Amino acid sequence: MAVFVRFFCLFFCLSAALSGAGRAGEQDTLRLGPSSGGTGQDRGRAGEQDTLRLGLVSFGSGAWLVDVMRRNDLPAAHGLDLQTVSLANPAAGEVALGAGGVDAILSDWLWVARQRAAGRRLVFIPDSSAMGEVLASPGSGIGGLADLSGKRLGVAGGPSDKSWLLVRAYSRRHLGYDLADKVQPVYGAPPVLSQELSSGRLDAVLTFWPYAARLSAGGMRRVAGMDDVIMGLGFSSPVPMMGFAFSEDWVAAHSGGLNRFIAAKAEAERRMASDDGEWERLRGLTGAENDAVLSGLRDRYRAGLLGDGALTDVPPQAAALYAQLAAIGGPELTGGAERLPKGTFWTGGGGAP
Repeated sequence: MAVFVRFFCLFFCLSAALSGAGRAGEQDTLRLGPSSGGTGQDRGRAGEQDTLRLGLVSFGSGAWLVDVMRRNDLPAAHGLDLQTVSLANPAAGEVALGAGGVDAILSDWLWVARQRAAGRRLVFIPDSSAMGEVLASPGSGIGGLADLSGKRLGVAGGPSDKSWLLVRAYSRRHLGYDLADKVQPVYGAPPVLSQELSSGRLDAVLTFWPYAARLSAGGMRRVAGMDDVIMGLGFSSPVPMMGFAFSEDWVAAHSGGLNRFIAAKAEAERRMASDDGEWERLRGLTGAENDAVLSGLRDRYRAGLLGDGALTDVPPQAAALYAQLAAIGGPELTGGAERLPKGTFWTGGGGAP
């Protein structure tokens, strides 16, 4: 039965992913900049622009970034024909990237590292240090992670979620025990966990940052942020976890293409960092229910933006953090690799050591 369930899930994700990729010329694909006929790789070689198929879910922060890029004609200005392929969910993106239905997706470097450990040719560029938060109601009496002992804690993303592993590593170092042994974890989807917290059926939640922004706007109190947790693990600054996973074959076939994407992305992020008007134009796409939610989303997004040195600064930090997380997550997290696989991070000419 377990094998059948896994097969069915894989088939469903692959069907959802490739159904978007297969409609590259229809309404599910936005063409950002002019393109010509032929395959994506042929267009990247034949014209002045590189063609990049980016797998994207419609409700995430990646969609906000692409919207700013599109409205300001930034891909074309940097010699890039950026096409977005609609995905049903992040899992569908992982399948589509592996199957060649897209050239890149938004992901985290832990997933890319696990794929490289399995021999798959993917590389990662960091994009954001925005991460999850632990929140509780103001009257809960929960003022820190130590107060979670014996409580029902909602955890978004499941047992191997990176934020949950970070909290567990932090508790082992600073509290003298693994928080997983002290709380009653309730794993679920972020919207469901938010409802459970608001109804009082959960004492606290560890959730993704966009949902944390909404909970904060609704009166919930921040207990701990993953930026603080990472620094508590011995790092001088937050280690970016999220970014873009690229097919290494696409990078090799499109000389300069990744740099063009990075340049267009950086210009869009500069606008998002300084221009509140961009966020007003993004209001509908973010689904912000009110000004407080929009401000929370904007401020958290901006706080997670990276500096110019991220391509070289992040890989050594990630390698050190990987060792701590691997000790907790084990083979399910790492795919059996004890160290961060070489080449996980693209640094402009090679991968991480």
